[in-house]
Amino acid sequence: MTLVNQMTYFSEKEQTFDKIILYMDLDAFFANVEIRENPKLSGIPLIVGGNPQTKRGVVSTCSYEAREYGIHSGMPISQAVKLCPHVTIVRGTFKLYSKVSENIMKILSDYSPIMKIAGNDEAYLDVTNVVSDYEEARRLATELKDDILASEHLTCSIGVAPTKILAKIASEVDKPDGLTVVKPLEISDFLAPLKITAIPGIGKKSYQVFQNNSIETCGDLANLFYQLVFQKFGKYGLKTWKLVNGYNTEKTDEKFNGHERKSISEERTFFNNYSSWLDIWVHIDSAIKTIVSKAKDKKMHFRTISLKIRFNDFETATRAHSLTCHETSERQVREAVKTLLGEYSSKDPSSIRLVGVKISNLKKIDAHQKTLAQFFNKSD
Repeated sequence: MTLVNQMTYFSEKEQTFDKIILYMDLDAFFANVEIRENPKLSGIPLIVGGNPQTKRGVVSTCSYEAREYGIHSGMPISQAVKLCPHVTIVRGTFKLYSKVSENIMKILSDYSPIMKIAGNDEAYLDVTNVVSDYEEARRLATELKDDILASEHLTCSIGVAPTKILAKIASEVDKPDGLTVVKPLEISDFLAPLKITAIPGIGKKSYQVFQNNSIETCGDLANLFYQLVFQKFGKYGLKTWKLVNGYNTEKTDEKFNGHERKSISEERTFFNNYSSWLDIWVHIDSAIKTIVSKAKDKKMHFRTISLKIRFNDFETATRAHSLTCHETSERQVREAVKTLLGEYSSKDPSSIRLVGVKISNLKKIDAHQKTLAQFFNKSD
C-alpha cells in the first residue's frame, strides 16, 4: 500500500492546515544576558548556575562554546568542569533575566493578538490573521528578530510552520540566530533528513526503541507502513509517523491565550543606502498605506501613531503622536508621521537601516459611529 493510499485511513482534518505559527526561542538566554552585561565573557565556555567557588550545583544554561565540550542544561557542575576544566561559572542574575524576558514578551505581543508564552525564553505566536502567506510571515519574523536585537541586544531563533510542534522543530535547525520557514507541502521533505530525536518527546529510551528497529531519521519512520508502525510502536509511534509524513497532529481543541489586538505595524528594512529622504519617504508611505488598509479590513480605528527608525549602528529611535480622537484616516497618519520625521531631517539618509510605522490604541469601529473625517465629509 502506497502512502497516497494510506492517506484515506485518516481524517480530512489531519490532511489540512489552516494556521501559521511562529515560535521564538532566545539563544542560550541566561548565558547571553550575562555576556551582554559583561562582554569579557564573550567567546569563552560559560556556565550559568551553581557555585563558582565550590563547583557544585547544576547547569541552568551554558554558552554555545561550552556546548561544544558536551555540557548541557541539567548537568552537574562537577561533571561539566571535568569536560571543560577552564569553563567559567557565574551564579546567574535571575531577577534580571525575568525583567529581560518581560521586555521581550511585550515586544512579541505587538506582533500578534494570539500568543502563548512557553517559558521565560520561548513563546508561540499565531500569526494566521496577521500575515497573508508564509513569505509575509518570514518578513514578520525578520522584523521581530531585529526588534529583539535592537531593544535587548540578544539573538533568537525562529521557526515558522503550520503547527506549534513543527515551528518548534524548525527553530532548532539553524541555531543560533536562525530563521526557518516550513510550508505545509514542505513538511515531509523538511523532516526526512532530521534525526528522529528532533521530534519533541523522543528521549533516550524512545530513541533506543526506534534505533533497535533501524530507524535513525524521520524519513526512516515515514517510509514504513502505518500498520507496522502501530504494531511496533503503538499509538505514540503512529502519531509520530503521521507527523513525519506531513499530517496535522495538532489537537483541534488546543487554544492560545487570546487578547484584543494592540497595534498594527509595518516595517521596511533597507539593504541599500539611500542618499535622499525622498527615497526613504517612498517606503514610509508604502508602510502607511499597508497598515491603514489592514486596520480597515479588521474594522479597527486608531488613536496613536508611532514612527520607528533604526540606524546602521543598531541605535533605534521611536517617536509617537496621539490624536484627539480615534480615526481611520490615512491622511492623519501621513501628517503625523511627517511631523515625527522632522526631528531626524538633519540625519544622513544613508545611515538609515530600517523604518517602521505603527498605529495603536485600537478600537473596533462602531457601525453607527462616525469618525471626525466622516463627520465633516472629508476623505483621504
